[in-house]
Amino acid sequence: MKKKKALIFDASVIASNLSNGRGRSGIYFATYNILKSLVKSEQFDISLYSTCAGDEFTNFVKQNFGKLPIYYSNHYTVFLSRMAKLDKILRAYKLNLLKLMLNVFVRKPIGLIGRCITLPNFDVAFSPIYIFTNKIKAKRKYILLHDMIPVLFTDYYKTARSNSHYWFDILVNYIKTKPNCKYFANSDATKNDFVRLLKMNPDDITVTPLAANDNFYHVSDARKIADARAKYNIPNGKKYVFSLCTLEPRKNLIRAVKTFIEFIKKNKIDDMVFVLGGAHWDEFIGKLESEIDDLGKYKDKIIRAGYIDDEDLAALYSGAEWFVYTSQYEGFGLPPLEAMKCGCPVITSNNSSLPEVVGDAGIMIDWDSDEQHIAAYENYYNNPKMREDMRLRGLKRAKQFSWDKTADLIIKTILNQAQ
Repeated sequence: MKKKKALIFDASVIASNLSNGRGRSGIYFATYNILKSLVKSEQFDISLYSTCAGDEFTNFVKQNFGKLPIYYSNHYTVFLSRMAKLDKILRAYKLNLLKLMLNVFVRKPIGLIGRCITLPNFDVAFSPIYIFTNKIKAKRKYILLHDMIPVLFTDYYKTARSNSHYWFDILVNYIKTKPNCKYFANSDATKNDFVRLLKMNPDDITVTPLAANDNFYHVSDARKIADARAKYNIPNGKKYVFSLCTLEPRKNLIRAVKTFIEFIKKNKIDDMVFVLGGAHWDEFIGKLESEIDDLGKYKDKIIRAGYIDDEDLAALYSGAEWFVYTSQYEGFGLPPLEAMKCGCPVITSNNSSLPEVVGDAGIMIDWDSDEQHIAAYENYYNNPKMREDMRLRGLKRAKQFSWDKTADLIIKTILNQAQ
């Protein structure tokens, strides 16, 4: 029997986002699902690495991945995380002198000792986003590339990139040093951007498309959809358009909502609302008011859903008339794939990676065209047959993507290059 290769997997993204919330982005879910599939494959003896830790992370790993060895950036990270909790308790009781003594005589010395301790050598190191610490020694190293957004949209990232420790700039500098490292990219578009902008060798990058989680499926239970509608205050008797994204200029959400209002005004439609998942409402509504003079009259047509719990997403996708995601650029774009897997017709941009994800299973438009947004809304609203056709195409298209396929590509690449 062939001996398994020792693989260390950087699980820092998981460790720092154990609670549901905004931090659980596409990168978190990609990390979680790739690790889950690698563990299931039984091709490797897997160990985990993390820059942060605690008892919660240890328990999470046991419950979700089994009993895996865990290494930390500091050998005593778990102990130090417990010390941080003790610090809070001492501060609450104003025992500052005791806290100072613990820090000087216990915490700092242990921290210094921990930095000197080395990790074992591994056959393979895999990181879903970050570069490798010098502590990780492996014969072959792989990093998953997600997008070149901070380079392509510099105006949006001025504050983040002013920090000399910004993770993306560290990654770019790492790549420029031409380390002994190979890469995976989540789309052809991402691969092409890294090759074009950083002069990378295309042979060093293998494209491995992502996938939607198993909790995305077509919900046919009307009661489940009704419960989700009630939970997020979607009015009874109203059809709804759904959008799920963060409020970044690149996501183009202002245009999507503005043109929706123009669409219902133009066609005298009163039976539809636009449901926003994930937007920061106060900032968003201020920008929208500056774009639409008579927004007050149509404010009730915009439903703020806010952060949506994972267990409700499938029902909200399934109950929507269509899903809008006309982003200016995406490294992969998971939400349209999630929508398609739930049988929801999609409208997306025709740029970057989105054509790779959607194919012919949606309406694709120019991200910056108001006219094309309105026309797409009208096409879906006035043509139930077209919506049904796109719904079926989307379900079929979504089957082409799975986390097992992603993991298989990663595994085959690693094993082939190890020969």
